[in-house]
Amino acid sequence: MASFKDIFIINSNTAAAEPVDGGSQRVLCSDELCGSKTLSVYRRTIEAGETLAFDAGDDYHVLYIMNTPSSGSVEFAAKTHAAEEGAGVLLVPGESVRFAVEGSDMDVLHMAVPKPPAAVDDGLSGGPGYFFNRDSLRRLSDASGGRVRRFCAESTVRLLDGSRLTPTNAIQAGEMHYHDGGSSPYHSHVGTPANPAGPAHCYMTFVGQGRVEVEGESQAIEPGTLVFFPSGVPHRLSAEDGPLDYFEIQAWRSFKTNVLSEEPLGLKWYYDPETPGGERVEWDQS
Repeated sequence: MASFKDIFIINSNTAAAEPVDGGSQRVLCSDELCGSKTLSVYRRTIEAGETLAFDAGDDYHVLYIMNTPSSGSVEFAAKTHAAEEGAGVLLVPGESVRFAVEGSDMDVLHMAVPKPPAAVDDGLSGGPGYFFNRDSLRRLSDASGGRVRRFCAESTVRLLDGSRLTPTNAIQAGEMHYHDGGSSPYHSHVGTPANPAGPAHCYMTFVGQGRVEVEGESQAIEPGTLVFFPSGVPHRLSAEDGPLDYFEIQAWRSFKTNVLSEEPLGLKWYYDPETPGGERVEWDQS
C-alpha cells in the first residue's frame, strides 16, 4: 500500500543552489535525488545582464520561463522572441537555445528527458522543436469546470490547423490552474507495453496553496514546492483557500491513468471554444 514515504517533496525556494554560467541552478529531481529514471528537473536562475546558451545534446528538453524579466529575449531557430512568463522552448536532440536578460533575474524551469524507445514514439517524427507562449497554446477546461490547463508539450493536443503540438512522446508538460475548490480525481498513472516502468510524474506549484493526498494521508504544499510521484502511486491534488497554479510533467508520455475515486466526470477535457459562445470540442487523449 502506497504512502507519503513513496513520494518525494522538495521546496525549490530553499533547495541548494550551485553556480553555473550566467547564474545558478537547483536540482529538484534526478535519479540520485528522487529515483526518477526518465526525468530530471532543474530550477535555473539567469542573473540580470547575463545569458544562458544551452545545447540539447542527445536528450529532449523543455525550458519554461517562470517570471517576466525587465527585459529579455529567447533566441531559437534563427528567430528572437520576447522572454515572458509562460513562454519557453521544446528542444529536440541537436537543437540549441539562448536566453538573455537585463534589469532583473529570470527563473527557468528546466526539464530534461532521455530519448524514448521507438515504441514510445510509435511513428512520431521526434522533431523539430518549437518556441511557445500562452498566446500560441490552446486552453483546455475539464468537464467539472474546476480546472484549466495549457500544454506546452503534448503529442495528442491539436493546433487549430489540425497538426500536433508536439512531435514526440518523450514528455508531457504544461500549466495547470485550479479554481478555488478545484481538485483532480484520486488517480494513478501506470505503465504500458511500450513503457512498462510507467512515467515519472511531477507537480511544481507556483501560486496559491494546495494539498496533496496519498492513501488517506495529506500534506499542504506552498508555492515553489515540487512533488515527485513514482509510477503507480495513487494521488490527488486540490486547491486550498483559493486558486492554485502549478506545472505538471510526465515522462515518458506513454502511460495509462486509472481513476480510483467516484468521479462522474472522470478525466474529460475540452478545448475552449474558438469563438465566444462556440461549441466545445473534446480533447482526444488516445
